[in-house]
Amino acid sequence: MSEETVMTIVDKYVSDETFRAAVRADPEAAIRNAGFELDDEERGLLKSIDFSQTDEQLSARMSASWSDPIGSPFD
Repeated sequence: MSEETVMTIVDKYVSDETFRAAVRADPEAAIRNAGFELDDEERGLLKSIDFSQTDEQLSARMSASWSDPIGSPFD
């Protein structure tokens, strides 16, 4: 998945309440249904996110981490 695609997912997560709720309920399905395809590594990373955090905590963490070219949103 390209950095551009990752940023598109982050932007959608931050700005789209319906998508955010869907991601919190079933991240893989929500992202797939939004038209994004993940490889095995990306699916594994996705499963490591703690979606019990508040929307603000998740949004801040995802935005900050994905904007770091060296970091991972799941560090």
